[in-house]
Amino acid sequence: MTKSNAGTILLERLKKHKMVAAIKEPKYIEKAIKNKEHLSAVLLMTGTILTVKRYVDFIQSEGLPVILHVEKIGGLEMDGDGIDFVKKNVQPTAIVTTRNGTIKRAKSSGLFVIQRIFLIDTEVYHNLVKDAGQIRSDMIEIMPCRAPDFLKKFTKVSQVPVITGGLLTLPEHAKEAINNGALAVTTSNSKLWEMDLN
Repeated sequence: MTKSNAGTILLERLKKHKMVAAIKEPKYIEKAIKNKEHLSAVLLMTGTILTVKRYVDFIQSEGLPVILHVEKIGGLEMDGDGIDFVKKNVQPTAIVTTRNGTIKRAKSSGLFVIQRIFLIDTEVYHNLVKDAGQIRSDMIEIMPCRAPDFLKKFTKVSQVPVITGGLLTLPEHAKEAINNGALAVTTSNSKLWEMDLN
């Protein structure tokens, strides 16, 4: 799957289904599959270089695109060889990372890249807005989702789609984030995966 195909498939699903299941333990994979009619994708945050391909293959065979959080995979180093391993062997629909070096290498290799940004203070937010025109990733995930006013302002200036997650515990939090410009929300709260946000 090429980056443009992967990106198109992911974006279409994010528009149709507004929730991404963040999986931090393998035992939740089956629960995500059971609720796939409400989910746009799976954000995989568990596994090692020995198990990750099996997880990705299984989830994607069930029709759910996988966004691989590369920093959470045991034994995976995102240097040139790590990027090649992910692209050629693991083959997720997209990756998510917090690291600029990984974004640059992954983009040049043709992977669809989501940059995770933690809004820890207003300085981070102002720098994000100031540099909105120079974003290298294909999409941004803003953490936490409980900053709707910042989310609303940023989605108005961002040239790339924005998703959000973190501290999402109630359906109202998800709806508020979407109403303030997020394309979709990510959550590890498996009870929320049962909810249809449309």
